[in-house]
Amino acid sequence: MASIKRYKKAKGTAWRVQYRAPDGSSRTKQGFRTKDEAQAWAERNATDTRTGEWVAPEDKRRTVDELAPMWLARLERRTEGTRRVYLPCWEQHVQPVWGAQAVGAIRPSAVQAWVDGQTLGAVMVRRMANILAQVLEPAVKDGTLKANPARGLDLPAKPKPRQVYLTAVQLSALAAEAKHPEIVWVLGTVGLRWGELAGLRVRNVNVLRSRLTVEEAATTNGAVVTVGDTKTHERREVAVPRFVMDMLVPLMDGKGPDDWVWTSSSGGPMRRPTADVGWFAGAVDRCMAADPAFPRVTPHGLRHVAAGLMVSSGANPKVVQRQLGHASAAMTLDVYASLFENDIDQVAQKMEDAVKQAKSKFYLS
Repeated sequence: MASIKRYKKAKGTAWRVQYRAPDGSSRTKQGFRTKDEAQAWAERNATDTRTGEWVAPEDKRRTVDELAPMWLARLERRTEGTRRVYLPCWEQHVQPVWGAQAVGAIRPSAVQAWVDGQTLGAVMVRRMANILAQVLEPAVKDGTLKANPARGLDLPAKPKPRQVYLTAVQLSALAAEAKHPEIVWVLGTVGLRWGELAGLRVRNVNVLRSRLTVEEAATTNGAVVTVGDTKTHERREVAVPRFVMDMLVPLMDGKGPDDWVWTSSSGGPMRRPTADVGWFAGAVDRCMAADPAFPRVTPHGLRHVAAGLMVSSGANPKVVQRQLGHASAAMTLDVYASLFENDIDQVAQKMEDAVKQAKSKFYLS
């Protein structure tokens, strides 16, 4: 049972509650203006103790800054590209607003108001909310918070990326205009991310089986290129068309197993081409000048081109997923749902052909 007593202050009096915490220690909560307020708090506190929802006041007073080191340590284990995106967002947009806030005092309404007041793009706003939610998650798991106030928010819709597809003829035209045609063919038929391509070493190329082993990725940050884990932190093997593999063989002539397949002038892995200048952009410009129907495509956009060519060649979603390195076939279907729409008509036609064939055999017998 809690003990409720009045005590003297510098000006007037107030009420305090003395109670036992779940660990048996004696604790005090004071500053109540009336005995009724103290009694109501004591009853709520007793209920939380019985139901296992009691949280030590010092835990509720922990700030977001005190929880942040755990999230920052996890961020260090992510790829260089992920750190380059998330760390500035935390330092510039999340920490200045929430760093000094006591975890137990953060309300979903306050987080929603923060989100609603942003003038940044949808992608950045969603990233900010996600960072705050990730930082607060340990407090939820420890029981300090009953629910994460940064989850379940009304967030701005993320714009759908524009997917550009090329025909095989258009891809061939782009490769013919490019300084590095073999790169265009690898990106446009295999579906590698640029970092995965730049991170390929000679030992990752199996010429006999026409396969590439993706186990590292190169991240371009200005003039600096660093090599680390792939985006999914997983190693995968992908198939390469034989004519493309034949183009890679001369690039490896005289190189050791750990040498890069594509080497920059400084001896390291190649930097990612920019979208508006450089050898790749120049090749696209020339194709667009020669063919008004030729779309503006980026190196990453060739990944979509590869997916389109795989689907049109009859590859099933599971094969496309494995080739592209998606986490699941469901993700592949979500990203490239429009490419599989024609499969509905093909299924119906194949079903009709099969039934007709079966019926003709039945009646002929």
